[in-house]
Amino acid sequence: MSLPSFLRPFVVRREPAKRVSELAVPVILGSVSYTLLSAVDTIMLGRLGEAPLGASGIAGVFFFAIVFALGSVSVGVQVLTARRFGEGELTHCGDVLRAGLILSVAVGLPLSVAAPWIAKFAAPLLSRDPLVARLGADYLEFRLYGAAFSFLGWTYAAFFAGIGRTRYQLQSSIIVTVVNVVLDYGLIFGRLGMPRMEVAGAALASTLAIAAGVAYYFAVSLTARIRREFAPYRGRVALAAWIRPILRLSSPIAAQRVMSHGSWFAFFFVVSRIGTVELAATNVIRSIYSLTIMLAAGMGTAASSLVGQSLGAGRPDDAERYAWEATRLAAYTMGVMGLLFILAPGALLRVYTAEPTVIAAGRGPLFWLGFVQVFAGAALVLSQSLQGAGNTRFVFWTEFCVCVFVYLPTVYLLGLRTSLGLSGAWVGEYVYWTILSLVMALKFRDGAWKHIRV
Repeated sequence: MSLPSFLRPFVVRREPAKRVSELAVPVILGSVSYTLLSAVDTIMLGRLGEAPLGASGIAGVFFFAIVFALGSVSVGVQVLTARRFGEGELTHCGDVLRAGLILSVAVGLPLSVAAPWIAKFAAPLLSRDPLVARLGADYLEFRLYGAAFSFLGWTYAAFFAGIGRTRYQLQSSIIVTVVNVVLDYGLIFGRLGMPRMEVAGAALASTLAIAAGVAYYFAVSLTARIRREFAPYRGRVALAAWIRPILRLSSPIAAQRVMSHGSWFAFFFVVSRIGTVELAATNVIRSIYSLTIMLAAGMGTAASSLVGQSLGAGRPDDAERYAWEATRLAAYTMGVMGLLFILAPGALLRVYTAEPTVIAAGRGPLFWLGFVQVFAGAALVLSQSLQGAGNTRFVFWTEFCVCVFVYLPTVYLLGLRTSLGLSGAWVGEYVYWTILSLVMALKFRDGAWKHIRV
């Protein structure tokens, strides 16, 4: 018995779904593991009270607003690596990696050196509460010391995703998570013979854990098979040949991430004006939310690689099929996660904190967030698929328009100018994902991305 025609676009197709899953599952597990850096920080700091919890949350968002934007070099590395891999130019993949690593160090080291000054400048922006501002500055400083490690880790992960060997990301992330949990326990609470550093200890633990993950990537890149196939460190780096296309592809994504994470920081800034309890609740929601978002981000990474590889091999129809399959899988997976938000928001919040005021403040926003998880999954995968094809400018301009003209005004007006408070601020997030998913779906359907050369 055949399905009605209107249901066919929603059916998962076995072969492309299997290929997407082979790449996506290690990335998802690795991304979830990596996201546990912030989750573990949040859970452990939640035992210290509202101020440390709120401080680490807003400082963490500020950190990613800077570092994640500049780390967009990895997007260019993945796009170029996947396209060259599809064309069979394996040594060029190694050239792209070398250029990306040099860019990562060049951008990351100045940030690490300037960490104390950046933290001091940012402190009054983090909160009007002097204690939250001081603790947030401590957290930000110790995270920025590891900026170069973050960039290097993302670049290595992008290279391995581009060549379809995503299992290395999972393995690196497991190392990062284990190291972080041990160091968090020791440095936050002063256990295992380590000094008690509390909020600063959580940040230092994350920095050292990421460095351990980079060390693992470097070791893998030195194995005989990788050196034989891709020659990542052999010969002179063709900087002029590769840095320009990396920057051309990455620059719109950097601008997009500045806009996206800057908007997210603005969201936290608005919430901090509502109250410290609301700020703590938002940090917990963000941590829960980030773990589920990683499911879609993993699907998006797989889609981006498969789109690039297929276009490089001259098979645009395969690229389209993989992207839509990843979108379906992400939407369904995120839908299941959304049901958890709807059915058990209080139980999820209690994993992170025992503070009844924080749980009460966060229950409503987390509940309503469950209804837009499907849209978030579709938007993320389609955005990354367009990036994988090289259409990074469209993704930026869409992000810019939605954030500036819809998201930020909604957060400000409903959060600070109505009695809705925290619930009103979170309405911006619901509207953001709904609009973004519809725009990305329409753009992907027009097919112009199939003809982009990178």
